[in-house]
Amino acid sequence: MRKVVVIDPQVAGISGDMFLSALVDCGANKNRIINNIKTIEKLFSDTRIEKMEFINSESNGIRATKFLFEIEEKSLERSASEMLRILANCCNVTNLSEMAKKFVMETIKAIIRVESRIHGKEVRELHLHESSSIDTAADIIGSATALDDLDLFLDTTFYSTKVAVGGGTTQFSHGTIPNPTNAVLEIFRILEIPITGGPAHSEMTTPTGAAILAGLNPKIINTYPEFIPQKIGYGAGFKKFEGIPNILRISIGKSNIHGSIQSDTVTVLETNIDDMTGEMIGDLVEKLSKQDVGVKDVTLISGITKKNRPVHILKVICSEDIEKRIIELIFNETGTLGIRKAINERYKLERFSILLPIIIENHEYVINVKISKDQQGKIINVKPEFDNIRELANKLGLSLKKTMETVNNLIFQRNLYDI
Repeated sequence: MRKVVVIDPQVAGISGDMFLSALVDCGANKNRIINNIKTIEKLFSDTRIEKMEFINSESNGIRATKFLFEIEEKSLERSASEMLRILANCCNVTNLSEMAKKFVMETIKAIIRVESRIHGKEVRELHLHESSSIDTAADIIGSATALDDLDLFLDTTFYSTKVAVGGGTTQFSHGTIPNPTNAVLEIFRILEIPITGGPAHSEMTTPTGAAILAGLNPKIINTYPEFIPQKIGYGAGFKKFEGIPNILRISIGKSNIHGSIQSDTVTVLETNIDDMTGEMIGDLVEKLSKQDVGVKDVTLISGITKKNRPVHILKVICSEDIEKRIIELIFNETGTLGIRKAINERYKLERFSILLPIIIENHEYVINVKISKDQQGKIINVKPEFDNIRELANKLGLSLKKTMETVNNLIFQRNLYDI
């Protein structure tokens, strides 16, 4: 059964140490994490770890785990290239899985990419300040170790709520800047994760926390998905806010949809059409249907609107990455003044297609057959591609109905239900 992880930074934001602490609170092996961080200490010159432990804490009366990490570090900056090399070596000297190593490198690369953009320098010319500390490496390596220990790199769907980014200003190596910092804004711009200001006038999301979230590529939610919570972890930050628990909550559970039922997120676009002819509407449906695989379905529903006017409700289900193109097409073709949008999670059975050779009237044809499976992996439906049937009917000079019956009979004889 697929695992589900919900990261909830909508109140207190996210930092690397809060994320790591929340995973430890969920049950990640803290001794393995501490050992891996100790292992990388020697890779950072002029650096000594003075104290490192996970402690029980509380924030505004809520119990949580906090990561204490005290260091003595003489080097205040490193080149981006050196930091990449160090993190790569960190992956080599620690007992991380290949997925965890990839997560580590993608996370540090996310930080370096945005710093390169902010400072207008190539990576080979870039020097890092705050992000070059062993503190950053400890958060990333520790988080990778915890995710590994909880077996969350495989067969897991990550979700995140919108991210609280605070307000006011922050002092750092380049002076005073507003919150959210430039690096945090750039990471969320690239990832397209929604942010919200406040609720405190302070830095509530750090670049490391944002980069870790980016490395997990979560689906963005306004409400929690349907799942069964099994572990809930609370990671505490060090700042204290009046009336606001400075805590990141992570929930780990399992989908209550069994086996091969999968889920994804789609955009549903809807508008009313009351001044187009049937031919124009048919042309629009055809144009929408000819869009790439991002369009899942196009539906027209007849109805009655105000003043008893007949209306067609156009509903298009598409992937989020092409919704802007579909919106533009609908506006241009219909002249409508508004399009409703909803983000829906949908469940779908496992499905795949095969090319099947069949012989009709001593001639061999190849048709595309769509196959779907139930929760136990058994085939429950075998359906030939309609366009193939229509093309075949024209070639054979047979009715569509007769061709469909013939092809289905041939499919049944091949006993595809056993594959």
